[in-house]
Amino acid sequence: MKQLFKIALLTAVPFSVFAEGQQSAGLPQMDISTFPSQIFWLVVTFSILYIFMWKFVIPKLRITIEERRDKISNDINEAEKLKSEAEEILNKYESKISSSNQDAQKIIADARNQSDEYIDKVKKENEEKIAAMIEESNLRIKEQEKKSRGEIEKATLETIKSISAKFIDKMPSDDDIVKKLN
Repeated sequence: MKQLFKIALLTAVPFSVFAEGQQSAGLPQMDISTFPSQIFWLVVTFSILYIFMWKFVIPKLRITIEERRDKISNDINEAEKLKSEAEEILNKYESKISSSNQDAQKIIADARNQSDEYIDKVKKENEEKIAAMIEESNLRIKEQEKKSRGEIEKATLETIKSISAKFIDKMPSDDDIVKKLN
């Protein structure tokens, strides 16, 4: 308040006393006699501007800055929340993929084991069938061999009899011929 009073007092005193002998150069702001009133109005204008900025503009700027700070912090919190949710979903997804891969490996292993068991079973059955067929073939071969031997012996006996009948008058018995052949 005291300063304002001093300024008003200084502006009341004509500065023409200080500016003796100077004539107006054409620019009023350069005229020393008008300096006190210019300073007074400068102080008044800047004081009004300062009060206006302090009371109206700065609070609105402060509110705007706080709102922006709150919005930014809310956005950051929401982004962190979304990030954590995304990470959680990704972890669930990865765990499901790994469990499905494990399930697939288990299914493949089971299918492989079942196919191996089936192949072994079929091999055993076929080997048993083949063994039975071989056994049956061997029996048939032995039967056929016996039958063929019997037929060969008969044919040999008949041939020997017919040849002997041409050269010998007395025919030997069948048992004697068989004994001589063996």
